[in-house]
Amino acid sequence: AQALLTSATRHGLCAPCRAASTRLNLRQGFAMAQEEGAPRLGTYVGKQRDYSCPGDHVTWEIALLPDKVCTIGCSSELSLSKGGLQAWGVEGTWEWDADEEEVSVDITKDDPLGGPKRERELALPVVEDGAIVFKFAGREITCAWDRSPPDPLQEHLDKLTLKELKGVAIASGLDPAGCVEREDFFRILARARATGSTLKLDPPA
Repeated sequence: AQALLTSATRHGLCAPCRAASTRLNLRQGFAMAQEEGAPRLGTYVGKQRDYSCPGDHVTWEIALLPDKVCTIGCSSELSLSKGGLQAWGVEGTWEWDADEEEVSVDITKDDPLGGPKRERELALPVVEDGAIVFKFAGREITCAWDRSPPDPLQEHLDKLTLKELKGVAIASGLDPAGCVEREDFFRILARARATGSTLKLDPPA
């Protein structure tokens, strides 16, 4: 299997920081694979305190994922038995409407505990700062971008041994000389992304 890597790398950091920075770069490259002008891929989070009663601090999460997959869910810090909002989560597909500057969501899987029902169409306006406005049950919740979507490539690399990372680097035409720690290999793999190189994830044994 091969994956095209297209992100930048950071330099001048300590080894743990370089590792974290590299993982961030990998995730950012994954998130940027989207339709031009569309909202940023990832999870958008909105919060409201005392939603239905004191202490009912509710969090909404809207995830715009690759392949037009969307999930929407909410949860409360207060338990249901104490009056907190019932947690729920639904799934759907999303499209970017450039003319209306909104995300159109078709719900494909609802939750009997709550939330929009199956086959319902939602219009989620995108405001100037890139946040998404979720309108439901007479409320408007502004959800700001919080984090990138899961990165299958980085998850795969994280599972490889040091020897396997070296094999990926060599098979991908990279020079692993001087690479001793995992962070060193992550750094040269991220550098390959910056040049648009194709990373060979299944090098010969």
